[in-house]
Amino acid sequence: EAIFPVNLKGQSSGINAEYGERELEEYFDGFNDLMESYPIQRPDNEISDADDDSSSDEEDEDWEHRHRVGYFKGSLKVYSITEEMYEEGKESKETPQLLFSNLPTNSSVDVLVRVYVVAGIGLAALDFGGSADPYLELKCGKTQISDKNDYITKNLNPVFGRLFQIKAKLPRDSHCTIKVYDHDLIGANDLIGQTTVDLEDRYLSWRRASCGLSQQYIRSRGNKDRWRDFLKPVDILKRTCLLKGWVKPVFQRLSSGVLTLVVNGETFTLKKGAMQLGEEAKVDSRTEKQQLALQVLHELGAVPEHVETRTLYNDDCPGIPQGKLHMWVDIFPFGDQIPPPISIRPREPQKYTLRCIIYNTEDVILEDTNIMGEQMSDIYVKTYLEGRKKEAQETDVHFRSLTGEGNFNWRMSYDINFIIQENKMVQKKKGKFWHIEKAVKKVDPTFYIEVYDKDILSRDDLLGSTELDLTRLPAPSKTAEECTLEVYERDNHFSLFDRKKISGFWPVYSDVLGTRELTGKVEMELEILTEEEAVGRPAGVARNEPNTNPTLEPPNRPDTSFNWFTNPWKVFKVLVWRKYKWYILLTVIMILLILFLILMFYTAPEAINSAIWN
Repeated sequence: EAIFPVNLKGQSSGINAEYGERELEEYFDGFNDLMESYPIQRPDNEISDADDDSSSDEEDEDWEHRHRVGYFKGSLKVYSITEEMYEEGKESKETPQLLFSNLPTNSSVDVLVRVYVVAGIGLAALDFGGSADPYLELKCGKTQISDKNDYITKNLNPVFGRLFQIKAKLPRDSHCTIKVYDHDLIGANDLIGQTTVDLEDRYLSWRRASCGLSQQYIRSRGNKDRWRDFLKPVDILKRTCLLKGWVKPVFQRLSSGVLTLVVNGETFTLKKGAMQLGEEAKVDSRTEKQQLALQVLHELGAVPEHVETRTLYNDDCPGIPQGKLHMWVDIFPFGDQIPPPISIRPREPQKYTLRCIIYNTEDVILEDTNIMGEQMSDIYVKTYLEGRKKEAQETDVHFRSLTGEGNFNWRMSYDINFIIQENKMVQKKKGKFWHIEKAVKKVDPTFYIEVYDKDILSRDDLLGSTELDLTRLPAPSKTAEECTLEVYERDNHFSLFDRKKISGFWPVYSDVLGTRELTGKVEMELEILTEEEAVGRPAGVARNEPNTNPTLEPPNRPDTSFNWFTNPWKVFKVLVWRKYKWYILLTVIMILLILFLILMFYTAPEAINSAIWN
């Protein structure tokens, strides 16, 4: 499905993956049903020493490739002869079928060649660092088209989605070569590999390799499954019978109302659901003949609509594949009846905004112990998207949580580029620090939530985390009491891009020991908005302006939540005075009383002496 998506060509029934693993010629005997290709080589006595510089142990295939000067296309048939063939006025049943009848014309044919290159797979890496910047180049006859300006950076599996249209003349321009180059900013571009398609063999073959046959016949405009060939199935079947030397196909309607088709002495009837999208599909009486002819063509072995895989080779590495191309070729006689092309441009990502509001945390584990011997944690929450950890956003800190509860009312916002048909986010980033250009990558829309304990003198402690696939989001719990790790084991999943907005409690966990352990619960709200919706409903990050959609009030935190280093007096007031004020007052009274007694005993002798003498 990754290589042959259903709607790759805009036709839900159009892709036949059965013919997608190798080159099309390997499935249909090289399309040599009319003629075969024989390489023309120079005789040994005409090869100079300069030309024949190969070593004695070089492979024969390489030798033939270097000394080949062209091809001869033709066919040789051998008939057995009997005496009855030469008897005048006597018909013989042993007379062989004339295989050379109904040959194509000798005159040149102007054709329009459309080469659809979908993607490259496993291209050879030519750049330092094990990558490449591939682009396409196509040559057919004297026509050469280069796609150098649209090269794809740092990708060995590029999605090209390119269509090349060339006017060619057969048989002069019978070979079409597709090359893949590695773009270099400095120096000449390097050839990764190339593949060659014989257009003439495909065009003349009775298998209709010039345009693959769809699984159904639909002529309505605007339908993504519309028939692409300029000939109708009945006309294609007549051409096939002509090339194979058969009698023209004959349609007959039986008394029961069933339509039959006789081809080469065999009778066919339309099978229910055989060439339809579903078994219950009804056949339109206006196109019944076309549907039946199309069914017969498929049963005879005509080429279905397909995406073939062609292997790339490079003369510098003979016999060693340099990657593969997913592509197909359409060939039409040049005229007014040429059907419109199909757009296979790569899907452009749509812009979305992900808004996350962290309201509260509950039952977060307490990692620290304060000077009073109480368990506590300085809680804050961090979030980020897959591949964008450097762009992580954090809430403020809920200091001195004694119960695992944290209050935030904190909004976070992320702009993302998302291809909804593929459920992938598109990101541009440098793979290595020495890379000059950014490479385009597709990643899963995974949203990470992490709960930390803030430390001043050491690294913050990770208390718990979770990761949420925005396209398969587990349904949250409505209350903290119902929130358990079973949330992730339920089958109740949905896509945030469909639901748009959801809120509730999600559990966070720690799996340091290999098993998940519940370490807290996060109450938050997730909302996805299109670019237009985000502009129409503005909202600031955190609680900054514009603080709307919704308006977030400052959290109602207990008096114990504050930073010790910035509020020393509040530390004494909250931590010491509130709990030990009576002990402090009693201690102060005792100290004052002791000081009074000390002063009294210190001054009493002098006072008594003065009183006596006076």
